[in-house]
Amino acid sequence: MQLMKIKSVWGWFWAGVVLLAIGGPGRLLLETDVWGAGAFNRLSSYDVVWDSPGEGVDDSMPLGNGDIGLNVWTEPNGDLLFYISKTDSWGDNGRLLKVGRLRVSLSPAPPMTAFQQRLNLKTGAVEVDYGSGESRVKLMVWVDANHPVVCVDCESNEPLEVTARIELWRNEPMLLPSVEVSDVMLDRSRPEGVHGPTVVEPDRVMSGQKGRIGWYHHNTKSVGPELTMGIQGLAGYQMTDPLLDRIFGAMVTSGNAGERVDDRTLRVEPARRQQLSVYVLTSHPSKPEGWQKELEAIIAEVEAIPYEGRWRRHRQWWSDFWDRSWIYVESGGTSLPPALMRPSEHAVRIGLSQHGGERFAGQIGRVTLFKGALTDEEIKALAGDRRQNLTSKKGVLDCQTAVAIGLELEALREVDELEQLSLEAWVRPEKMGRGGGRIVDKTTPGGDDGFLLDTYPGNSLRLITQAGTLSRADLLEAGQWHHVAAVIDRQSGRIAMFHNGQKVAEEIGSVERDGVAVTRGYILQRFVTACAGRGRYPIKFNGSIFTVSHAGAPGDADYRRWGPGYWWQNTRLPYLSMCASGDFEMMKPLFDMYAGDVFEVCRYRTRRYFRHGGAYYPECIYFWGAVFSESYGWTPFDERDDKLQESGWHKWEWVGGLELAWMMLDYFEHTRDVAFLKDKVIPVADEVTQFFNHFYPTGPEGKLVMSPSQALETWWRCTNPMPEVAGLRAVLESLLRLPEGLAKPEQRQRWQTLLAKIPDLPLRSQDGKTMLAPAELFDMKRNIENPELYAVFPFKLVSFAKPTVQLGIEALQHRWDRGNQGWRQDELFMASLGLADEARELLVKRAKNWHKESRFPAFWGPNYDWVPDQDHGGVLMRILQVMLMQTEGDTIYLMPAWPGEWNADFKLHAPRKTTVSGQIRNGELVDLEVVPASRRGDVVLWQIH
Repeated sequence: MQLMKIKSVWGWFWAGVVLLAIGGPGRLLLETDVWGAGAFNRLSSYDVVWDSPGEGVDDSMPLGNGDIGLNVWTEPNGDLLFYISKTDSWGDNGRLLKVGRLRVSLSPAPPMTAFQQRLNLKTGAVEVDYGSGESRVKLMVWVDANHPVVCVDCESNEPLEVTARIELWRNEPMLLPSVEVSDVMLDRSRPEGVHGPTVVEPDRVMSGQKGRIGWYHHNTKSVGPELTMGIQGLAGYQMTDPLLDRIFGAMVTSGNAGERVDDRTLRVEPARRQQLSVYVLTSHPSKPEGWQKELEAIIAEVEAIPYEGRWRRHRQWWSDFWDRSWIYVESGGTSLPPALMRPSEHAVRIGLSQHGGERFAGQIGRVTLFKGALTDEEIKALAGDRRQNLTSKKGVLDCQTAVAIGLELEALREVDELEQLSLEAWVRPEKMGRGGGRIVDKTTPGGDDGFLLDTYPGNSLRLITQAGTLSRADLLEAGQWHHVAAVIDRQSGRIAMFHNGQKVAEEIGSVERDGVAVTRGYILQRFVTACAGRGRYPIKFNGSIFTVSHAGAPGDADYRRWGPGYWWQNTRLPYLSMCASGDFEMMKPLFDMYAGDVFEVCRYRTRRYFRHGGAYYPECIYFWGAVFSESYGWTPFDERDDKLQESGWHKWEWVGGLELAWMMLDYFEHTRDVAFLKDKVIPVADEVTQFFNHFYPTGPEGKLVMSPSQALETWWRCTNPMPEVAGLRAVLESLLRLPEGLAKPEQRQRWQTLLAKIPDLPLRSQDGKTMLAPAELFDMKRNIENPELYAVFPFKLVSFAKPTVQLGIEALQHRWDRGNQGWRQDELFMASLGLADEARELLVKRAKNWHKESRFPAFWGPNYDWVPDQDHGGVLMRILQVMLMQTEGDTIYLMPAWPGEWNADFKLHAPRKTTVSGQIRNGELVDLEVVPASRRGDVVLWQIH
């Protein structure tokens, strides 16, 4: 380790030009990025700008005010459309529904000869420009940062008529077409898979309004809270039903200029400047009359404020938001993959994953792998004859004409250094479930360290490579033979996928600079989080409030894979970066739910199930605190001997409460909010830690024997699992470090006594190396997490700055599973351990890996979850922060895992209400500023050799 010197350079100026072009014209344009300008001024370089209108909902931009969200797009005829969503628009089945959709049309139609749509990050607005010169028309959409209203502004040189039309899809009762894992009525014990029908009720359009139009959704019934609480033995917990009589909807107005054409259409008389306002409200409990009265009061209150004043304060909110934190990265390198795949011991396997799962349902005919990149014509020729043996054909590495599921092509175990590879297969699939099946596989499950051609999801076609992922939904008809093929070409950066001789997907490797990709991903993810992070409920990891009706999704814009429930391990990930970015108010919804009503349910459940004190948090819950129906099972509590959930996936996984306490303690360290500490942190942390003290026995050595237990979803039979052991130790040590007087003496004594009973961190040996282990004893592997590394992240007991760092590095190098997309956290472990180059490589890949059917470059996914995947982006943000800054107690370490060739400008928040800003140039830190200045002595610059 070497401590670096701080160098101050006055009048320093350095300029770099970054040019980015992704996906062809009209996809994404970045302006020149001039370094040395103010951080806020440079923000415009990362505006998302499109020079052509959209073709559908996949071409939408996100917008929001923290509670109300929009997906905004334009159609070729010039119409502007947007979905409206809200963080608390829960339907009567416990599903988070869209509020609705609005279409805005102009007459005469705007000229499309010149077009630009811009997401203006500085102002939190979408701007659409049609035409030029005298024919120019401009629309602007913004969601007031301080009021519950969507604003649409239109300016033109000639008078235009504006029409707004409500477009709803919930127009009559309908059965939910796909019941997901956390839907209330899922019942796997029944042949039809449901305990009863899930009926989606219609919205109601308001009639007879004068000069305005509106609609709402009223939950006249409630499916879930009473049912689940009763079955799970929690009926005695007193609460107001959170679904019954919940009403959400919107009203469209235009001051005195609007004329109602019909109940769904509002027309505004021609003028050069037009304004539409869409007021959005959720009320609970309420009735339609009460909801409308409340909404009218909001309209009157907002319209009493001058419009320009509201626009000015809206812009100020966004200015303050961007000013409190930033990271801009500049790098000279581009990143085509160094090879087709990383070296591995995997063979090429047919019809199964490397772990023996994801079995292909159906028949696989000929399978051939070629050394080289076949042309489109060559692949078309291969699709003409299913029975031809290609063994003698030039470039063939292996050809199998009689394929058994699970066949391993041992001769192809070593293809890692190939520059080009082509593969083809004949498949006859059966109707598959959501998981699909492997065709040709040489990857670690969940990773991209090789190549994989499969049918995920369902009967789709997907190609995963280190260079990127391609997919086409619902392509393969069951019971029919199909020819499928893929080409992977590192030399050109091209990957392509073919079906029956026709190319169905292709991607050409980008030459964008790595620093641009990483900065763009960081800024846009932070923007998406801000658009949905200040509402009543936590961010939904599986789409946030920006889901749309993607092709192949079994449903409309309300659909999200995995359903409406909250998984703690996924829910936490968008929140991990918020303390360092200073976005403290966005953590409030998470703490309000988990440390509020859910905490009280957890206390009640613990006493009801185990007859002792403390509180345990189940991994999978609805927002009212009950466990998922599918997880708990449908046998009533009173008829059970085992009161816990039936599903083994999270039965003994209880690290969630410890992580919640850890995150709240970190929040207190940053904000020094004593009231929050006393009201929320200490009560939750005390009950959560004492649960383990009550539940588990003490062994002969005076340590807890934590069995039965499991290590996340991965190891189902454990003693002393790493996540809980590390979590208990980290939380208790943090509690005991609190300043005197903030906790009662009897609490401190309780924590000290329990800390002495916590087992040591579990270790194991492999290849003569000692490393962190998933548990003291572990068995029954079922998933692909790395629980052994929870001592590194999130609990920071092993880090780059501690003598135990090698235990973490060996565990990382010997981990069972690898991956850097979705909720996977490999780069976080690497950065926490000071492994700069390893973290940088995977971070860049993460930043360039967004949903290819979506136009917006921070709509990640679907990965393991859905689009936009908030885990993928949330982890990306935290990785970059950890590479740049880590803290241990009062010490602030800068550049603990920072690549030497990357420059940066940054401003981050540290504990004790501290901000740290500066610039990194050529491996040195310059112009460091620490506020308050008294904390400058706590800053350590770190470089690992």
